[in-house]
Amino acid sequence: MFAAAPQATSTSPTTSQPISPAAPSAAKSSTQKTPWCVELGLRVAGVEAKIPTLDRVVLVKDEASFLDEISHWRLDARWPVLIEDEIFAPQFIRAFKPAQVLRRIEKAPNVDDPTALKAAIANAISSAWNAAAANTPPLSAITAQAYTPPGIVIMDPADPAWVAGVALAAGRGLIPFFIEGNFGGANDQLSTDQFSALSKQVDQAFASTGLPYDKLGDKLEGLALCRTTAQKTTIDVPANLRPSGRGMPEIKSTDPVATTDALCRNADGSRYAFCGSIFGSSRYCAYAAMSSLFLSRNSIGAFNCYQAANLSAYDFSELAVKLPEAGFTTKVWSGPKGHMADWRKILAQGFDGDVLFVNSSGNADFFDVGNPGSVPVQEKGAPGDVPILSRPLALHMIHSWSLAAPSAHESIGGRWLEAGAYAYVGSVFEPFLPAFSPPVEILSRCANFVPFLIASRVWDGPFALPWRVATLGDPFMLIQAPSSLVLPARKAPSPPVPGQEDVLVNCKKLLAQSKEDKDGGASIAAMRELIQRGDDKIAAQYWLSCAAKSFAPRVSALALEPLFRQRNADQFLVAYKMVPEPTSRAKDMLWQLWGEQLNQITDPDTILLFQNAVRPTWPVNDWRRLLPVLSKATSPDRARGAILKAIEKEKDQNQVKLLQELASQP
Repeated sequence: MFAAAPQATSTSPTTSQPISPAAPSAAKSSTQKTPWCVELGLRVAGVEAKIPTLDRVVLVKDEASFLDEISHWRLDARWPVLIEDEIFAPQFIRAFKPAQVLRRIEKAPNVDDPTALKAAIANAISSAWNAAAANTPPLSAITAQAYTPPGIVIMDPADPAWVAGVALAAGRGLIPFFIEGNFGGANDQLSTDQFSALSKQVDQAFASTGLPYDKLGDKLEGLALCRTTAQKTTIDVPANLRPSGRGMPEIKSTDPVATTDALCRNADGSRYAFCGSIFGSSRYCAYAAMSSLFLSRNSIGAFNCYQAANLSAYDFSELAVKLPEAGFTTKVWSGPKGHMADWRKILAQGFDGDVLFVNSSGNADFFDVGNPGSVPVQEKGAPGDVPILSRPLALHMIHSWSLAAPSAHESIGGRWLEAGAYAYVGSVFEPFLPAFSPPVEILSRCANFVPFLIASRVWDGPFALPWRVATLGDPFMLIQAPSSLVLPARKAPSPPVPGQEDVLVNCKKLLAQSKEDKDGGASIAAMRELIQRGDDKIAAQYWLSCAAKSFAPRVSALALEPLFRQRNADQFLVAYKMVPEPTSRAKDMLWQLWGEQLNQITDPDTILLFQNAVRPTWPVNDWRRLLPVLSKATSPDRARGAILKAIEKEKDQNQVKLLQELASQP
């Protein structure tokens, strides 16, 4: 199943030794020819092997500086560029482990005119493929290298996701197009007319390239949609182009499908390309693109909540054997180890894998851990049970509604994206289980160089028609089997030039200054630099030198992150107590680190931290763990009074009922 593909060569981005993998079911080719989906992946892998990576990360202040930095990429070297923040940039750096982290001190001039911005984006892409190609159309610059682009990228100069678009185009050799206008927010649903307008512009973009595109197996196979659109839409298609099958309810014309799955279709419903969508803040979009372009995905986790025999096709037992044979590091939680208690142990211990497969069920605001339709309330997870990640993650989640509202904080999908999932396969509406390819099949395809988002979709049968499974991220991202792909070593970075500072050098300077720190300024700045470099162990130790200082409360909010990732539970509590107004993320860290060991806490004041940190979505989950501990630390009457006050404030009648049942227990 996990047939070994050859090591990618570095002689040319267009040449790759043919392989003979276990051919995926949708391959439209003879046994003598490499399947189109594998050939696509080999094209992508050839580029990754051809273009050297500098062993550094450059942090910039804004979108204009990001574009200027990308404009310096060349075929002889490129490097990750991130828009600096305290979550996504450090998360990437922890995974990439660069020899050097630089910061651009000065901002590049803003490019406010949309026409000028489009031209600057096009020039950056062209220059990345041909240093002498300034003012040359990107398609000409790319094909001049004897390379055929694998697809196109669509951006809107008014939407911050263009930063992902320019990076993917420069890194993968994609042809850029711009589609402007309002096509809804990510949580919205496009009308049929709105979707038709978007789809026609996408079709026209593909057609205008002059390259073959209208069937799988030709030249253009993917669309990176790097702009905000509604992730759900209704479509006007005849009944025979709507999935149907035995045991399925009637599919109504008003039911939505995923925008990413409905785009890139021919009139007969057949797919001519696969779409991946990236949207959100410029910081997130830059992070998503860099994670896709520069990170290896060698560690795979799988959490299977399904235990019924009739769901065995989605079991992970075969993966537990086959993935290590392909060189992957693997962790599988399944069967008797697939309960909410097991999930929360993962939260407490930390999940640090590159890829995660989750089989669950539920709705937009909860996920059930157990067999669909028969899960007790104690096995329900809430948005706050989505892990605080230590590194970037590619996610496949079998779940009915996880991406129904992907930009909503109190939704499952929204919380995964906030945590740093940069590729995500999930559903925007009730999909039915057969709409998801079994994980074994997906990873068999991936191990044979089929890009992750493409490998994740159903290719044959009714669910190959426009349906409800959304694909977020870079459609060309690979999950290469470590045993079959060896990328060249990174190139040593050059020293900083004027306008750049080395974050490590600056950090050492600040640490030295902090020894005489009176007001906390140098200490706070030093902690920020340690976090930016991903030096969690040193940052957690540094907190100990700050904890007793008068300015410790000003450092405490920063210290929570490295203390959480180092699983220093005691010092996390010390720092948390000093934070004046803990954020939602801080509350999630508190519960994930301490929620399963609350019985170890006897101090009433500390227990009150948790009472004040009860999360608003599915509060019964927190109260179920808190109530007996609060009762013991204070008194049963006080604990019952606290939960009754919570019931008075609760607006969700389902939660009111569950909280009342909890309060009535002896």
